Amino acid sequence: MTLTLLVLAAIAAANPFRAASASPAGDRAPAVVVASSVSIGAVIVLAITSGPVLDTIDVTGPSARIAAGIALVAVSLRDVVAPPPKPEPGLAGWKAGLVPLTVPATFSPALAILAVAAGADRGVAVTTIAIAPALALAALAAMRPPTRGLRPAAAIVGGFGAAIAAFVVLDGIYSI
Repeated sequence: MTLTLLVLAAIAAANPFRAASASPAGDRAPAVVVASSVSIGAVIVLAITSGPVLDTIDVTGPSARIAAGIALVAVSLRDVVAPPPKPEPGLAGWKAGLVPLTVPATFSPALAILAVAAGADRGVAVTTIAIAPALALAALAAMRPPTRGLRPAAAIVGGFGAAIAAFVVLDGIYSI
């Protein structure tokens, strides 16, 4: 998977507009710090363990890329048809960084599988550096107060994500 494709897929998987809609009211900074820390930590852990995990379940790198593309299609289509998550019901204070800001808003299943596939293909450092901008965009979006138009914006990124997902799947197929 090329670095450009990985960055674009990560942005689509993290969908900053979905994160912005789940941003809690009040002081957002602690929740955003928690969400960003947990998300990047999970990416690093998944990238580190990707090789042994894929070997254990007997899955090749190209097959993991195909799975990442399929997960990205599912998450992207959800963004197109379903409203983004709301801050309520969710935890209060800094704990809102866990629910709803990290899960389900920022750290989607597509981002998790993408981290595993990229970690196996490109290594921990490249995976972390490639996915970090997507998480930074989600954090910046979550810091802003929610505004009108987040649902259409999240749907547009979802449509973009579905197109990127097709390229991720094709990349996996061509590598087989």
